[in-house]
Amino acid sequence: MIIKRILPFTMLSFFVSHFTFAETINVKVLDNKGNLLPNMVVYLEPPKDMIVHVSNDLVEVAQIDKSFSPYIGVMQKGSSVKFNNKDNISHHIYSPAGENKFAFKINAGQEYIKDDFSNTGSIAMGCNIHDWMSGHLLIIDTPYFTKTNDDGIASIDVKDKGEYNVVVWHPQMRGDKHTINKLVHIDNDYSLEMKLLQPLDELPSQKNEDDFDFLSDY
Repeated sequence: MIIKRILPFTMLSFFVSHFTFAETINVKVLDNKGNLLPNMVVYLEPPKDMIVHVSNDLVEVAQIDKSFSPYIGVMQKGSSVKFNNKDNISHHIYSPAGENKFAFKINAGQEYIKDDFSNTGSIAMGCNIHDWMSGHLLIIDTPYFTKTNDDGIASIDVKDKGEYNVVVWHPQMRGDKHTINKLVHIDNDYSLEMKLLQPLDELPSQKNEDDFDFLSDY
């Protein structure tokens, strides 16, 4: 009987200590004119001596209507990416430069899992068959990342208190490495605004500008 009374208390103590000490950081991202910016990557770089967990989430990059969806994907180094061709035609996905360059063909309706990205950094992707297609994949060495919602807000739960470098990234951002950043100390729920100093470059249309598409059957 003593064991039965102690066990629920012990389990409750474990769950309280394991779950209630997560802090939430809310980052509002604005353009240089103060407008809210959705679909901006926001991630937290923890202190170098902090041991963080590795996410096993599978990131999906689909090919829909001869375009990449989403246009921007983000993942932790060590995770896997599923390329999912939802078109009824083939694609030849590639990234031509950098330490993570790759190329493969994916037929209509097929999936391709890529789990060998071993370097951090941004990857620009295209299609050798449909050259207007463009997409980006950002590989980072932290589990703390997300993208801003329609209200320009990114919310990230942080398990460990400490000093973090808050980074905002987008391939159309001007400036060094397409980022802005701010160092903050998180020891409680935290909110901040980050504003771009320059306007974003225009997003690519990911559409064929010609009147016809002689590659439509590929």
